[in-house]
Amino acid sequence: MTERPMTVYVAPVGVSLFDDLLSDSRARLKDAVGEKASWRIIFQRRDDIHNEKAELKDPRAEADRVSERLIKETSDQGTARESLESLIKEIKPEEWPASLSAELSSLASDRQGKHRLGIGTGNDEMVLLIASDTGKGLRAALFNALAMTEGDLDRVDYLPDSGSSLQIAPGRVAIIRLSGLDAEDSDRFLDAMRELSGFGPHFEKLMENPGSTCRFHLTGGFRVAMPFLMAFAEALRSLYPGQVSAHARYEFSTIERSIELPLSSPRSDDLEGKLDGFQEDGYLEGELPEEGVWAGFAYEKVPDTGRGRWRLTPFGMALRELIPGIKQES
Repeated sequence: MTERPMTVYVAPVGVSLFDDLLSDSRARLKDAVGEKASWRIIFQRRDDIHNEKAELKDPRAEADRVSERLIKETSDQGTARESLESLIKEIKPEEWPASLSAELSSLASDRQGKHRLGIGTGNDEMVLLIASDTGKGLRAALFNALAMTEGDLDRVDYLPDSGSSLQIAPGRVAIIRLSGLDAEDSDRFLDAMRELSGFGPHFEKLMENPGSTCRFHLTGGFRVAMPFLMAFAEALRSLYPGQVSAHARYEFSTIERSIELPLSSPRSDDLEGKLDGFQEDGYLEGELPEEGVWAGFAYEKVPDTGRGRWRLTPFGMALRELIPGIKQES
């Protein structure tokens, strides 16, 4: 158990950071970054931040390529690491304003306007960034993380899969890659949900202290993924009552702030056998468990397949993966 309670912010990451950062307009970049000398260097080095022309045509291959690069850049040493450290010194992400991306703005709205995580401040906070499974999305996650850590690459971790280790410490930002989080089809999203649920042991450690909290921020990122992350937050809330919440930035107020979103949270001790019979891929043929009391909630009928074919919803998938007993009859 961590000695002091931890506040963990979980946020999906899209590519809004690059709207201005990779702009071909000097004026637009200058307005976005502010009156900092670094905007000129950012303009000159934008291809080193992310070179869209060098992207591979195959999206899966491109995501794998960038993932391998991130592994090297966040390692302790090597030429990739050294090149990124040199770039950071020039483009100064510690000076970037929160308005540069939806992810930074969302975090700031929940922290009195502050989007940078300090260390030694007495606040034990860390961030988990869930990246869309694209090369550009993974790259955007990296530079959002660097803005949050004040340009400190030593405080940025990359988790290419659920088997990766997570360093739990104040001021750290971890980038999580979820294979399938690219909106190709529903089944791939369910695979992504299964993989996200594979990070359950990390959340178990993060929530081990009863005073710790997990705050999902759903303003930015891959919009199609929002209901999936809401489902995951609801499943976690069943496991850790009172410790998990979801938030979105309130965009129509003159004061930047976030609002809390409602989460359902069935009691974990009332879940035994509720999803008995569903196969590994999330589908079920035949009779529903528990007389179908969770139809439309944890599972739904597959359209145009006649009678007796059902599939888990993202919420159902998250519950099943996080709470093994839900698969079995009590």
